[in-house]
Parts: sequence; C-alpha cells; structure tokens
Amino acid sequence: MSRATVLAVALLATACGYRFERDRGVTPTPDGALPKVAVLPFDTTSFRRGLEITLTQLVDTELRSRTGRAPYPPDQADLLLGGTIVRADERVISENTNDVIVQSSFLVTVEVELTDRASGRVLGTYRLTEREPYSDRAGRIRTEQQAAAAALRDLAERIVYLLETQRPKENS
Repeated sequence: MSRATVLAVALLATACGYRFERDRGVTPTPDGALPKVAVLPFDTTSFRRGLEITLTQLVDTELRSRTGRAPYPPDQADLLLGGTIVRADERVISENTNDVIVQSSFLVTVEVELTDRASGRVLGTYRLTEREPYSDRAGRIRTEQQAAAAALRDLAERIVYLLETQRPKENS
C-alpha cells in the first residue's frame, strides 16, 4: 500500500463519527450529557417587544437540534434556563458627509441565568452580547429586522453552547 493511501485511510478513520455542527466543529451532545433543562420564557427590559419570545423559541429549537431531545417541563427539569434581554438597539457605525447613516449594527445583550430547580439556587449568571451589522439605508444590503434575527440566532447558539461547555458554579 502506498504512503498516500495509508494517510488517506488514516484521515478517514479519524473522521468517522464526527460531524460539523453549525460551522463550529462541535459534535452534538449525546442524550444524558446535559442535565434535564427547562427553557423558561425570556423577559425584556428593552422597548423592543417580541424579541424575548423569538429568543425563547430559538433557544428551545437550538437545544433540540444540538442535544437531540426536547427541553423538559419546569417541574421535571434539573436546571431552569431563563434570562432577560437588557439591551436591544441600533448603533450607527458610519455616516456620510451629509449625516446620512451609511451603516448601522443591531446590538442585543441578554443576561442568562441557570437555576437549580430543586434548591432554587442560582448556579450561574452570564451576560452575552451579539452585534450584527446592516445597511438598511444604503443600498438595502440588509434590513434591521434581518440583523436582529441573526443576532438572536447567534445568541441562542451561544446560550446552548454555554450549557454544553460551562459547568455552573454556585454564586458566592
């Protein structure tokens, strides 16, 4: 067998069973690798209503796709996952010489809280921010709504990724 063939077989063998997930290179979490999680409805303190409902749905969908199981009802879960959107607004990135906005970004910040259902103790709080650029006024490259949707999708992925990678620590 040639050296190139042996190398190709070795590369194929090491790749078996591995699949890319959301361009991040993370394998799906096997059932049972995470505690039973309930996704509570997110809240918002921003003036933009409806984003909290969308974020709750996206976290639910992301949890299902990454773990292969549905979130549990709150009374059957080990962990309660919830949070609050504390900021959701447009930020101007650049303007032209006539003060016309050329490019903006949509900024969303969420405070996520993991709580142990049995004891009621907060196991961890995390502040996550996503910024998505768009150019609504200059050539219709992307709308503010599209940027907001992309930012919320990214936040949902990060929230579930946080569940997979962070071991919650009790707050002092």
